[in-house]
Amino acid sequence: MAYNLFNHIQGKNGSRWAQFIKETGTENLLLVAIDAAKYTHKAMIATFYGDIIVKPFEFDSSLTGFEILKKKIQIEVERMGMKAVVVGIETTGHYYEDLVRSCFSERYHVRILNAATTAREREALLNWSKTDNLDLMAILQSIIHGRGTSNELPSGGVHTLQKLTRARRELVQEQTATKNLIRVYVDHIFREFQGKSVWTKGKREHVQPLSDLWGKSSRYLMRHCLHPSDILSLGKEGLRALSIRKNLKLRDQSIECLVNYAKQSISQPKEFVEAEQFLLIQSLDRLDLVEKQIRLLERKIEDLFVQTEGVVIISVPGIGVVTGAELYAEMGDISDFDHAGQLIKMAGTNPIVKQSRGKRPSYYAISKQGRRSFRNITYQVGKSLAANNPEMKQKYLALKDRGKLTGQAYIALGNRMIRLAFSMIKHQTLYRTDNPDYVLYDQIYKKLHIANVKKFYEKFVVPAQIA
Repeated sequence: MAYNLFNHIQGKNGSRWAQFIKETGTENLLLVAIDAAKYTHKAMIATFYGDIIVKPFEFDSSLTGFEILKKKIQIEVERMGMKAVVVGIETTGHYYEDLVRSCFSERYHVRILNAATTAREREALLNWSKTDNLDLMAILQSIIHGRGTSNELPSGGVHTLQKLTRARRELVQEQTATKNLIRVYVDHIFREFQGKSVWTKGKREHVQPLSDLWGKSSRYLMRHCLHPSDILSLGKEGLRALSIRKNLKLRDQSIECLVNYAKQSISQPKEFVEAEQFLLIQSLDRLDLVEKQIRLLERKIEDLFVQTEGVVIISVPGIGVVTGAELYAEMGDISDFDHAGQLIKMAGTNPIVKQSRGKRPSYYAISKQGRRSFRNITYQVGKSLAANNPEMKQKYLALKDRGKLTGQAYIALGNRMIRLAFSMIKHQTLYRTDNPDYVLYDQIYKKLHIANVKKFYEKFVVPAQIA
């Protein structure tokens, strides 16, 4: 009787594993469990039925160590007449990556296992302890049960884009932390510089002397004359002259507000905040550097993104270059997925559904079982679409009318964008809309540098016109 091995309960991954097991035969498989570490890995060799052939042994994380592993595997393959070697490796930081590449080069069948998977196997062993040997047993059990994936490590443009976008996100987080630190130092030196509450027409209102704390004029004042005594010594005329000399473009209203706030300031005398002023300047230097790095990184991301098939998604209003690149990078190679729902599960933004005994299903919060980085960008994409995409904004408002919380609505829009992006990338089609105000060239021109606009049109628009 013939069975459909491409209708497995675990999808394509399960189907391929079942096909491999059937063709090879469980009695012909040699299993190798590896617990990866920074300097010294640990491995154990067993049969598919769990019989341990070689007890746990250590080998260093270099070529000499891998040669030791190869030799032990080869001895057992020849001794037992095995046809194939299956290596299970847990995703431990980035230490496992070189092992995976080396095992693939030796034509071993590699199963990459998530740490959460092996943790569940340890629980099944009814042992709450965590030792290297127990980890190896958990990895071995995971292989036997068909856990993990057999995909090679991601490579090429998508993988590079993922590294760059994640590095940018870390820099943005550093930028935010530095700005928060600057605010603290400014509070110590001249609290009212960031504004204060005043009564206007019977209402309390927060009034700032400068509209943008991170603008050119604010940064110059923070560096050179932030303390109230500095502002008062300059006076209105001095501030106007400084503004003209340094092209700060300070308005008369801002100058007057600064002087008034300086007169009423509760800040300490200048000699008591010298340390804060010194640290403030250091933080401003760090902020300048981080912002420069972010700009360079964003240009690198754009130049790479425009060469990929995923760049079609920037034709969607509300999806910028960086946001689109991050979404595409987290989606990865979509050729291994049958439908967008699998990507949504990988992000962990799928709702938890519970249903039994013929009752109607109940929908709870999102599962959060996927990749956090993918989940974060899904939320950010939904937020951007709600603000900048007219059609998606209507859907957002409809979700709010149904009682959805703001975060829930953003996630729903993000999931919708994943489905849309999956279709656009798979079929290499541009965004389609009935909105009469939508102009493709405007969307692309405002998002890409001119050289990349030309590349985009040569890749997607010109071939369509010729066809």
